[in-house]
Amino acid sequence: MEERKVLLIGGTGSGKSTICNVMSGTNDFMEGEYGVSETKEHLKKEYIIDGVKYIIVDTIGIYDTSQISTKEVLYNIAKGCYAVRGGISQVFFLCSVKFTNAEIQCFDLLTKVLFNPEIAKYTTIVRTRFPRYQNQECTEKDKDLLLKSNPKMKSIIKGCNKIIHVNNMSIYEDKTQEARNDCRKILLTHLYNCRDVYKPVELDELNDKIKNYMTEEEIIEVQLKELSQSLEEASKTNQKLAETFEIQKKELDKKLKETQEEAAAQVKETIKKKSGGWCSLF
Repeated sequence: MEERKVLLIGGTGSGKSTICNVMSGTNDFMEGEYGVSETKEHLKKEYIIDGVKYIIVDTIGIYDTSQISTKEVLYNIAKGCYAVRGGISQVFFLCSVKFTNAEIQCFDLLTKVLFNPEIAKYTTIVRTRFPRYQNQECTEKDKDLLLKSNPKMKSIIKGCNKIIHVNNMSIYEDKTQEARNDCRKILLTHLYNCRDVYKPVELDELNDKIKNYMTEEEIIEVQLKELSQSLEEASKTNQKLAETFEIQKKELDKKLKETQEEAAAQVKETIKKKSGGWCSLF
């Protein structure tokens, strides 16, 4: 079966979760209202659409540290990179108005640290919340405005695969689903045509450093799930046993936190080493 794997990156309000729901035709990703991010951690989902497996990886905003700690952001970067360890078909870099300095620095982080400059060729800039997405004159004018908004934008736009304009209205705004259906068709058609797989050595190097932590986390999460079920059952019949389970659960929670912190530290070390200190996001 053919497979397409897409990694979505964008700040709060860019519409990442909406785009994920639009592409998948589901409501699996929490869409935030009032410009507040609902995505607190990396989320990976797989869908079979017209005989093609689409793997959608929604990430927490790399530069969104207003609601969670920097350490949590770093850990979620680790999870995102681990989720695409087999390579990616495309990065969707979302922009709702214009690129901020933080977003441009985030793009630098992708091209110079987490991946390499080749990632630009596998990156699609998705201009979201653009009502006149069907008007070519308006979309071209918007591209010109993006080019002029920041000197660094020129190299980003010229180096990327493509710029796509969509009007990714939320489920609360688009009652008829017309704009969302158009958006879905545009993005899936584009993604289907992205047949090459990008698998840089930099991604392998980072995943080699964190894979043990990721595997350990998966094991701990399974143990926690089983323990939580046992705790729930024991609390109804055997209070002493329930107390024992509660102690074990706290120990596992602590171990999970330590594992996540160690993975985050590996990502931070990689960023610090490869960026040479220019990256101020962390």
